[in-house]
Amino acid sequence: MDVSQVEAKYGLQLPRSHVLCLADPADPIHGACDFLLLESSVELLSLVHVNEFLRRPDKWNRWPAHLVAFASNGCGDYFAYDLRSPALTIVYLDPSAPPEEALSSSDRLTFQSFDHWRSHQLELYMRVVSSHE
Repeated sequence: MDVSQVEAKYGLQLPRSHVLCLADPADPIHGACDFLLLESSVELLSLVHVNEFLRRPDKWNRWPAHLVAFASNGCGDYFAYDLRSPALTIVYLDPSAPPEEALSSSDRLTFQSFDHWRSHQLELYMRVVSSHE
């Protein structure tokens, strides 16, 4: 699946910087988190597979269509685009609560753009790397 197919499937236009990260396996974001890919032999790293799984009707915390996961910290939590926002706000969703609960929380973690999210993730990653040196 290519970028245009993913965009059509989920009804969004990925930010250019997101597309560039997808195309560059050397981008540090790939080490900073489980950055979901267009194609992956590992299902948990496949953008389409993960989103299909999160939307399964038999899940107790089923995701609505307006959320599109694109990254994870690897513990069942996800960062997702909220398609209800024209600016594609990014939200953090914890697996222990239904998405609606997380989205309505006053202390929810949000980012105003992919670039803000990426900067935040890389900063956290660099702190962890530096603390292990």
